[in-house]
Amino acid sequence: MKKLLKGKVHTFAAVLLVIGAIFSVPAFFLYQNVEKIVLKETNKKAGTVAVSISKFIEQDIDEYEKLSDAVAKNLPGNYNMDYYKKMSGLLRDIKKEPEAKFIYTERLISEDKIAYVLDAEDPSSEHYCPLGTKDNMSDLEKKSLKKEEGSVSGSVEYERWGKLISAFAPIKNKTTGETVGLVGVDFSPLYVDRAMTGIRALIIAGLLGAILLAGIAVNVLLAIRQKSINTDYMTKLYNKCYFDTCIKTAVKEASKCGRSFSLMVIDIDDFKDINDRFGHLTGDEVLKEIAASIKKCIRDDDLCFRYGGDEFVIILPNTTKEQAGVIGERIQSTLLSNDLGSEGLSDIRISLSIGIAQWEPGVSASDLTEWADKAMYSSKNKGKNQMTLSCSEK
Repeated sequence: MKKLLKGKVHTFAAVLLVIGAIFSVPAFFLYQNVEKIVLKETNKKAGTVAVSISKFIEQDIDEYEKLSDAVAKNLPGNYNMDYYKKMSGLLRDIKKEPEAKFIYTERLISEDKIAYVLDAEDPSSEHYCPLGTKDNMSDLEKKSLKKEEGSVSGSVEYERWGKLISAFAPIKNKTTGETVGLVGVDFSPLYVDRAMTGIRALIIAGLLGAILLAGIAVNVLLAIRQKSINTDYMTKLYNKCYFDTCIKTAVKEASKCGRSFSLMVIDIDDFKDINDRFGHLTGDEVLKEIAASIKKCIRDDDLCFRYGGDEFVIILPNTTKEQAGVIGERIQSTLLSNDLGSEGLSDIRISLSIGIAQWEPGVSASDLTEWADKAMYSSKNKGKNQMTLSCSEK
């Protein structure tokens, strides 16, 4: 029984493994697609913030241009310091809301260089760039300078800042139509990772739940199918095919553990006469009733099989033949003292011939079955309705 249970556990584990492999592929693509959506939304968010800031700056473009020109023409002090402090503070306040890593404005000073104008970083921060700090220009920034409206965003690998999700929006002088600078908004990839943490946990939990439910469903279907294969359709006992498997397993376990077991063979006396007298349909009902009675008399660990037309066998784990004899007597007395219970069967009297053999070390499954079968025929020869305990034939 332990081996059968172990086999079921291994089967269930194998089912989970296969289903997990199947489900993991769509789950992986789902995760990738969700990550792309989150990245796209982050780019969109950065772009929205950049455009909003550029529009706000454009409302007082003259003051900003003075600040920007002071950077481009290297004219320190030729700008409104109060405006600079106010706008820098405003950018710091804006930066807190969308959890951006960096927010700044910049001015083109050469084909591949920019200088920072406004910076949302705290002046005490190591990342703070004072007015006029120079930096290399990325391709994304060059593309943004050519854009009339909106923003340009994407992932950028900066030499100085590392990988960032950046968006740039042009700052325009509406009067002249000139682009006087760019607003830059950067999000760290960690922002996307944090957003994906909950989604990742949800996908994993959903995947594990789906695998488990599917595994249980498949395992139940396999168990139902296996049971139908191993079960006699009429009596609902196990069939001979399954007996052949179980008796071999019982011998292996007994050989390994050193625990004996017994085998009981039961034959219905004069069953052919019942079929001839009452018909085969009644005979089938008799088989069902006897099978039900036997199951009531045996223990939970005992395995009962329909072995042939009117023959049953029982494997009794950890049981001597004398202990098995007590169970055999209980089965015989139950059928002798009671009618079969079903309507139309009350006139039929049943007796059983029983043979019992006890496994011994070195005895094969086929030999043990033969011993029990011979003991049953010995009961027949004694006048039927008898029980015989087999003696060792080793």
